[in-house]
Amino acid sequence: GNFSQALRAARQDLKLVVVYLHSPVAQHSRSFCTGVLGNEFVCSMLDSSFLFWAGDVSRGETHAVAMMVQAVETPCLAVILPASVDDVRVLGIVSGEVQGDSVVALLTSCLDEMDAHRAESVARTEQQAEDRMLREQQDQEYQEAMEMDRKRQEEKRRQTEEQKEAERLAEEKRLEEQKGAECQEASRLAREEEKRRRAVALGPESSEATARIALRLPAGQRIQRRFSPSATLEEVYAWAEVASYLPENEGKGLEVPDRFVLKTNFPSCDLTERERTVEELQLAGSNILLAEIEEDDEEAAV
Repeated sequence: GNFSQALRAARQDLKLVVVYLHSPVAQHSRSFCTGVLGNEFVCSMLDSSFLFWAGDVSRGETHAVAMMVQAVETPCLAVILPASVDDVRVLGIVSGEVQGDSVVALLTSCLDEMDAHRAESVARTEQQAEDRMLREQQDQEYQEAMEMDRKRQEEKRRQTEEQKEAERLAEEKRLEEQKGAECQEASRLAREEEKRRRAVALGPESSEATARIALRLPAGQRIQRRFSPSATLEEVYAWAEVASYLPENEGKGLEVPDRFVLKTNFPSCDLTERERTVEELQLAGSNILLAEIEEDDEEAAV
């Protein structure tokens, strides 16, 4: 990760950050990598007690880190204590021609400082937790006393308001149901009247009506009518909509849903091209189905 992420991780784990600033053109870079970073004991110390971050000073972020630790030459190894977000301390730094022993000494010295910082941090955290627990306990006791008093004050008012609200909601529901039923009934009567009017306007079959179409309703009832070959599918739909109000179907108890689609029988296919003619759709002599459109079907289609 980047340097900021390394600082955040070290701060969270209470570890020191060891920063290695590298330059491939520096005189002692190769010997530093092999003699120091390749030292088994140094690697062991880094792995167990530090968070290691390295970068090439030719890159912008690493160059900024080098400026922060005030590195005068490369290779450079700096030990950083990220005490807080605003307090990042450089505990020690070595650079140039460095031996493994001097790095071990630096790391050991910095670990001692880290132990003191860690102990101080733990003590501070424990004291903060103890203070917070005391405040929370006092706040809780106060809130509990206030809550008991508030409940006594609220109980009567709550019961009265709940009763009034229940009565209001019941009356509101009754009026809504009544209004809804009245609207539904008015709508149903208006639809029936409109269908009766359209049934009268439809009239009997004309002499040009030579294309017989049989229609099966959802309840299994069958009706039929002859259409002119030039009649459109829209006219077939218009007939199906008012079929139960036609004189020839009186007393049959036909039930035609308000929303439906006409379908061919086999293969099953929705008939939706209402501007096309009976002849174009080859419906003469056919048996078609009337299928109700459910609300779920409408939502799925949308």
